Amino acid sequence: MQENQIFKEISVGGLSKEQLINQLIAAGVQFNKYAHTLLEPPPSSPGTHPSIVKLVKVNLSALKMQSPCSFQEILTKALSMGLKPCPMYLGAFLRLEYLDQPEGPYLTIASPWPESDESYPTGFYIRNFENTLWLRGYKVDGEPEWPPENEFIFMM
Repeated sequence: MQENQIFKEISVGGLSKEQLINQLIAAGVQFNKYAHTLLEPPPSSPGTHPSIVKLVKVNLSALKMQSPCSFQEILTKALSMGLKPCPMYLGAFLRLEYLDQPEGPYLTIASPWPESDESYPTGFYIRNFENTLWLRGYKVDGEPEWPPENEFIFMM
């Protein structure tokens, strides 16, 4: 991987939660129950003025890690390489701006764990599966579980 190669630059903010959800629905995006939970009262808000964020896409190899490893190990390694976790709401904005995502492995948006409750979802991932775009929530439990082909989204 080239040093901090930009995967995408996206606009974040400037929409209410209702506007964002309505645009996702209008684009045909599907949600799982964890995504609905994460879209409820967000732990933070992107603000009323849009801003541009630069995103990096990395896999375990780019992080110089091997499977199996835990989500916390991945976050720690990425931080040591100068990458930043994404705020929770970023997943919905990335899904909206990446409607041409090819079919294949999902992209996990690496976010800090939003709740101390282990039953609460950890964050979002996006996927194009069978020509259907998804914004899905995921949950981690600290166990090594990440396959080597999984890709993670971090901010620069």
